[in-house]
Amino acid sequence: MRREWHVTVVAVAALAIGVVAAEPYARLAAPYYAFVARLFAHGHPWEVLDVIVGKDETGQVTVLRLDAIVRRMRDDPAPAAIVNSGLHLGAVAQNPVIFWSVLLLWPVRLIGPRWRVLLVGAPLFLGLEAVTTVCQLLNPLADASAVLAGDAVPFTAWEGWSRFLESGGRFALALGAGLLTLAAAAALQWRHQRMLSAASTKL
Repeated sequence: MRREWHVTVVAVAALAIGVVAAEPYARLAAPYYAFVARLFAHGHPWEVLDVIVGKDETGQVTVLRLDAIVRRMRDDPAPAAIVNSGLHLGAVAQNPVIFWSVLLLWPVRLIGPRWRVLLVGAPLFLGLEAVTTVCQLLNPLADASAVLAGDAVPFTAWEGWSRFLESGGRFALALGAGLLTLAAAAALQWRHQRMLSAASTKL
């Protein structure tokens, strides 16, 4: 199959998988999102109750939903607000579609065995999900804390980051993480070839 047809087929397949598998993927990844959200919430007056795939506040749209309570102070016994944060499943599916498509489309001869590329990419992908999807889910909690502190029109760092992600930053980060993975895999491949070359020279 010619290279351009290979790229087209993989791109179309990735898009189709992203549309069809967005909800199953979100359900599968929800425990990881909950775990990271609780880590990020540590030190804040927030308590993450759960991250699930469910309906938004209107009851009509299926979203990735974070349920949490916000206290005025960390040691307050009673919560001051209950927050339900939702993220559209299309946004949730964007990272895996872009990231893994980049890794699967790149020529093997430049980066070494595909399994090595995927292995290098796994931790980077988990980090990507943490700074994008999880941070967006936590943004309303930061807003609630700001309102409880007396800020009628809050604009937190979480809000600024969320707006950046929504205005193309999520795509840029997913693409950048994919390219960074490829660069790391290429460096490992170059090192491996150097070691083989040195060994054959000694022989």
